[in-house]
Amino acid sequence: MKKIVTIVFVTFLLASCGKKPQADFTWSPLSPKAGQEVKFTNISSDAKKYSWNFGDMSIGSDESPTHIYKNTGDYIVDLTASSGARSNTKTVTIKVTQ
Repeated sequence: MKKIVTIVFVTFLLASCGKKPQADFTWSPLSPKAGQEVKFTNISSDAKKYSWNFGDMSIGSDESPTHIYKNTGDYIVDLTASSGARSNTKTVTIKVTQ
């Protein structure tokens, strides 16, 4: 039993020693208009899973998604990049105009 506990502990320790993901992205166009498609380009590092919150009650998990904002306003966009138990989030505000 002690051997199994040791193996589990060492496995967990090695799995948590990887690099911490760094969430990062760009978008185009930089000043989108309502109804225009926005292309998000994921430039994160050391991540295997992505979680997007587009700030208008929409979410996604694609690596580099597109999104259309129907209304004008300021939208807080979050990208969380994860690898195992480690994660990192980048947050920006995108202003959508008419």
